[in-house]
Amino acid sequence: MLKIPDWEMTIVWYFFLGGIAGGAYFTAAIADNFGSARDRAVSKVGYLLSLPLTLACGILLIADLGTPLRFLNMLGAFKFWNPMSIGAWGLGVFGLFSLLSSVLSFSTSQQMVGLRRKLSLVGSIFGFFLAAYTGVLLSATTLPFWGDSRLMGALFLASGASTGMAAISLIMFLGGTAAGEGWGKVKKADRYSMIIELVLLAVFLGLLGSAARPLTSGQFAPLFWGGLVGVGLVIPLVLEFVGQRVKAVAALGAVLVLVGGFVLRYVVLMSVQA
Repeated sequence: MLKIPDWEMTIVWYFFLGGIAGGAYFTAAIADNFGSARDRAVSKVGYLLSLPLTLACGILLIADLGTPLRFLNMLGAFKFWNPMSIGAWGLGVFGLFSLLSSVLSFSTSQQMVGLRRKLSLVGSIFGFFLAAYTGVLLSATTLPFWGDSRLMGALFLASGASTGMAAISLIMFLGGTAAGEGWGKVKKADRYSMIIELVLLAVFLGLLGSAARPLTSGQFAPLFWGGLVGVGLVIPLVLEFVGQRVKAVAALGAVLVLVGGFVLRYVVLMSVQA
């Protein structure tokens, strides 16, 4: 008989916040390296957002392990055959890049700006890892549904990008910096990331077939179809096309995207354990 992990809400939050952190950092790096001076606010918000979220992920992981010593032991010796060790190291390395980029985001020195941009390109690799790793970890198990979900890593990555962009745009709206060109670019990019996520979700379900029943027709089906597909993807996309000129409507769409990102991780983790 297969042993089902007893994962609680700490892991759901860890997966969710890790996805936002990776997506926000990646968005910041793109704006920093390929954007204009008008996109500086996007990159700064993205870097500064990724840092506390990464710290929160570390705290959640320690809380789930039960003792800080176990987390430190994982960092003390890298074990490539141990998924938890790989995850702890990936989180730690990404946290270092996030810290350096956040500190350097306050500098206007051309030398420091150049250093920050180079660091962010490397850090984005670990941001991708943090956003996608959790999905890959689940699909590498032998449990029904999880083990059949070979696209889960890609789906989590797309969701991380979408929620990261949504979080940046929401913070910019609340901070009164949504009038610039950078905010519009983030919203447009988030629109495309949601479309990609919808396509991946459809392919994901198609490849799973009957194995997707814990999500599509089980007790989590209303939350999956209503919370993820409806509230988290379809409605925000409609709001993007219908009310994109009204910033309050666009901000509401960002909130719904974040809700959908949380629901995705909740139903994926909890449906197998129910």
